[in-house]
Amino acid sequence: LECVHCSSTVGTDCSGQVKSCTDDQTHCQTITSELIKDGRATRGVFKFCAAAEAQNWIHREELLTTFFQLEIQICNTDNCNQGPGQITPRDNTPNGVKCKQCYVEHSEVCDTEETTECTGDMNKCLFMSGLVCNDGTDYYVCAQRVCTNLASPEQHPFYFEVTAGNIQKIEITEGISDA
Repeated sequence: LECVHCSSTVGTDCSGQVKSCTDDQTHCQTITSELIKDGRATRGVFKFCAAAEAQNWIHREELLTTFFQLEIQICNTDNCNQGPGQITPRDNTPNGVKCKQCYVEHSEVCDTEETTECTGDMNKCLFMSGLVCNDGTDYYVCAQRVCTNLASPEQHPFYFEVTAGNIQKIEITEGISDA
């Protein structure tokens, strides 16, 4: 199998070398990210060979005026990851789930009674703390509580950073009901 290998931080497409995958890499993969902060969107893309267990997947989280989405597309024919990455439009309809919401820099604590209404498929609450924030150069400690579509911490794209010790905690909980 041959796949396009490239990355870009300015848009959903890139062009690069076509590389032969190793025997345990049976898929081509395109990972597209979208970060919308205060109404401004930035997108990026990574394309490469992927292992057999890779699968199509969308990760979403939202906090105050920031929305983040990571979309993974898998295919298994030569150069099938050649075209632009895909960003599936989100559903902004409130889904009845509420989560505590906060964002604190230079702290691993983020306790609040303030809540937000989650939308679309984001029906769980995510708490994450540790070396999560980036100032463009380095990662630094912060904590946040957000709405997410993840069912378990292991699904988080940065879960490996927990075992590496960079992220202290990733916790997924049920939403808050008005009862």
